[in-house]
Amino acid sequence: MTIDEVRVHQGSTMRTVWRASFAMLSVAGTIVGTEAALTSAASATTTAGTSASCPSRALGTPFTKWDDSNKYFLVPNGGFENGTTGWSLSAGAAVTSGNEPYLVSGPGTHDLIVPNGGQAQSQPMCVARNEDSIRLFVYNRGVNGSILHVEAEVQNPQTGATAQTAFDVNGNASPLGWSPTMVLGIPDLLSGNGTQLLTLIFTTRGAAATWNIDDVYVDPFISR
Repeated sequence: MTIDEVRVHQGSTMRTVWRASFAMLSVAGTIVGTEAALTSAASATTTAGTSASCPSRALGTPFTKWDDSNKYFLVPNGGFENGTTGWSLSAGAAVTSGNEPYLVSGPGTHDLIVPNGGQAQSQPMCVARNEDSIRLFVYNRGVNGSILHVEAEVQNPQTGATAQTAFDVNGNASPLGWSPTMVLGIPDLLSGNGTQLLTLIFTTRGAAATWNIDDVYVDPFISR
C-alpha cells in the first residue's frame, strides 16, 4: 500500500489530503516518485454540475497474468485502434503500427509512441466515485536515465476543484520490452455520489529515449 499526497485547490484555498492507494508489488513497472501538484486542467472545460452517472463500460480482467484479478474497463480508444481519436499528441508523439503482445483487449494493430520530449494527452473522460486507479502497458527500451511520466488529472465540474497524481516508469529499473505498469491512484474530489473528469497525460523525461504505450485501463474498484 502506498500513501499518495493529493493537493486540492478550491477557490482561494488549497488543502492537502492524504489517501491510500494499493499497488501490486509483484508486477512489472517501477514507481520512482509520486507527485501531487495543483493543475489548471486547461483541456477540461466544463459547465457547472455533475452528471448522475457515467456511461456503462465493459469490464474485464486484463492483468490476471500478473497476479491482478481486479476488473478494469478500457478508457476511450485506450488501445489506439481508432488512431488519434480522443487524444491530443504533440512533439512527435503518434499512433503507430504495433501492439502489446498479450492482446489483453483483443487483437490489435496499433499503439502509441512517445519520443523524447513528446506528449500525449487524453480528452477528459467521465469517472465516478470508486473508479479509483489506472493501469497500462508500456514498452521499455532500457535506456539508462529515461523516464516515462504518467499523470492522472481530475476536475470536479461542480466545484471547479482540480488535483493530480503521477508516477515515473524508469528505463533502467523496469523490465525490458512490454509489461504492465504499477497501479496509479486517481484523486477523489467527490464529496458524495457523482462524477468527475479524468485526463491522462504521458510525457518523457531524462535521457533521450522513445516509449510505447498501449491498452490503458481504469479500475472501478468493484472487484476488491
